Amino acid sequence: MFRSVLFAFILLLSACAQSDTSPSFGMTGHMAHNSPALQLVAANRATHIAIGSGAWSVASTWQNGAIPTSGARVLIPEGAHVTIRQELSAAIETVRVDGTLSFAHDRNTRLRVDTLVTSTSGELIIGTRSNPIGAGVRARVTFIDDGAVSRREDPTLIGRGALLHGTTTVYGAEKTAFLALSAPARRGDTSVRLKRTPSGWRVGDQIVVASTYPTEPDHDDLRTITRISGSTIYLNRPLTYNHLAPRSDLEVHVANLSRNILFQSENKTNLRHRGHFMIMHTNQADINFAQFDELGRVDKTRPYNDFEVRDLSQYLPPIIRGGDHVRGRYAFHVHKAGTNRSQSPIRVKGSVVTNGPGWGFVNHSSHVDFIDNVTYNIKGSAYFTEAGDEIGSFIGNIALRTVNPQDPLNDPNQIDPDTREHIQDYGFQGDGFWFHGPNVRVEGNVVAGASGHAYIWWPEGLLELNSRNRIDKVFHDTANVPRGSLIGRAGTGMEIFDVPIQSFDRNQGYSATKGIQVFYLHNDIFFDEQHVEDGIPTPPDAYYNQLRSTLSNSTIWATEQTALAIPYANRLTLQNLRLIGSNARGSLGADLAHFMNVTGIEVNNITIEDFALGMQMTNTGAVTLRGGSFDNAENIRRMRPIDDELDEDTGLPAEDEEEEDEEED
Repeated sequence: MFRSVLFAFILLLSACAQSDTSPSFGMTGHMAHNSPALQLVAANRATHIAIGSGAWSVASTWQNGAIPTSGARVLIPEGAHVTIRQELSAAIETVRVDGTLSFAHDRNTRLRVDTLVTSTSGELIIGTRSNPIGAGVRARVTFIDDGAVSRREDPTLIGRGALLHGTTTVYGAEKTAFLALSAPARRGDTSVRLKRTPSGWRVGDQIVVASTYPTEPDHDDLRTITRISGSTIYLNRPLTYNHLAPRSDLEVHVANLSRNILFQSENKTNLRHRGHFMIMHTNQADINFAQFDELGRVDKTRPYNDFEVRDLSQYLPPIIRGGDHVRGRYAFHVHKAGTNRSQSPIRVKGSVVTNGPGWGFVNHSSHVDFIDNVTYNIKGSAYFTEAGDEIGSFIGNIALRTVNPQDPLNDPNQIDPDTREHIQDYGFQGDGFWFHGPNVRVEGNVVAGASGHAYIWWPEGLLELNSRNRIDKVFHDTANVPRGSLIGRAGTGMEIFDVPIQSFDRNQGYSATKGIQVFYLHNDIFFDEQHVEDGIPTPPDAYYNQLRSTLSNSTIWATEQTALAIPYANRLTLQNLRLIGSNARGSLGADLAHFMNVTGIEVNNITIEDFALGMQMTNTGAVTLRGGSFDNAENIRRMRPIDDELDEDTGLPAEDEEEEDEEED
């Protein structure tokens, strides 16, 4: 992503030659995705049409008394309300809902369908707050295997899944998402004891005991509950691994993966045959206690092949590849629902994404609150803000086994998060939380088992392909940013790296290759020319003088490499952070020595223990250290401002001999 001054000048000349330089955030691309989805379920192609309200399996509900059979194309028009009251066996081709489709809450129900679409007038109801799907029953939507998604029938490859433009209400039986162990869990144990009795857990539920191994993020234990006695959970077979923390006050977690509302793919092995779940261009969605299993066609073990951004410029025509590995088909995706703070956020609570090849829960240019959710066995990134303009929150979620089996962070050709930047392909390393958009609350979350980063910020506006096959860059709305009015009135676009982290507090991460990494944030040297290049107002000194992001009250332990690093970042406060290593050779607690860390890095009351090197700081920047505790093989090293040259003997960054002497004095 590193641009030279010459490259910036070339792009600036190109920008002057283009007329489309307006900021992009919120609803951009609406028609590009809305029309293809509705075309798949065009009303004039319907074979079975509801003529009133009634049960799906009753003939009087349907035109000519024809109950839908396998291969049917179903239309539920406005004014009609169809209720599924049993487990349907027919393999339905498409369902278009302009009226209402609901599932009975007091009995087992199932819909088998290739593509389910609600229009802007449509409503999908699978349980409500007052009448949730009962704990003893199950509601399922299975996306059938109807062969690979075909460009002939579906030119944008958007089908095979749920494409929801209307009102969506999903409410399953409530249950505790995850809890910490109250006693160590060891290999051979047939039960685990939790800190309190969980609510809603049942015999037959699947649970996961988190990995605690620095170099083996997949060493969790997946088990089935056979008996529950208070806070003690009995397992169907003994644990394979130890689940131990190096300090008695560090927490190890157990999460419940089972929910009684299930969206699933029928084909679990061939990704081209799988379904996906997308809420599109609407904030009328309330998703609670549902499971999304084996969904998503985006495979983060291989790059996209749909388009390439030429020279990373929104002003040059993109290269259209036209391949079948296209972005946007994720397990759970809120897509461009809008970023107006005056509108209620979408709520996603107590839900689970399991066995996803790409990303888990995705906020794409939307206002979403993710609360008490669980992910397990995701290859790319478990929780993701995709474009940079997102708002909302991630509160009390857990990410378990976010592992790319190719182990990118230990591959010298893939260690950089921007290896695939030319195709705008990110979050592939096995990251718990990836933030293109920093303006979200991140509080009380847990990452356990990540082959990449536990938490990573990459605050750059995404370069997106629009309906005219041109590139739009995403900017943030100043209306959503504290003191954003200093830059411009509401609706003015601003660069993502000028947007503060709304909050990062009380989070945990362990058994990850890297802990916390913050790139490019608030950097007033590297990106001075970027505002001019993009035609975006350069923030005045009054804005920069008050700009600051804070990472606070959080704990990182059992990392393979660095626990905390902030390359290219400035104006950061690190407050009450606790970093615990495993005494591994070459391990590093906090890396604050990048040559761009030159203004306003404040480190207050940090605890760093059991690393080969506790903290490294540049000798040319302004890093302020107040208080804290250090207990490492080497505690603090001041050094030349470099971040990529390692000593062959120690495996640590090359040190500056003169500065080492000064530190010893």
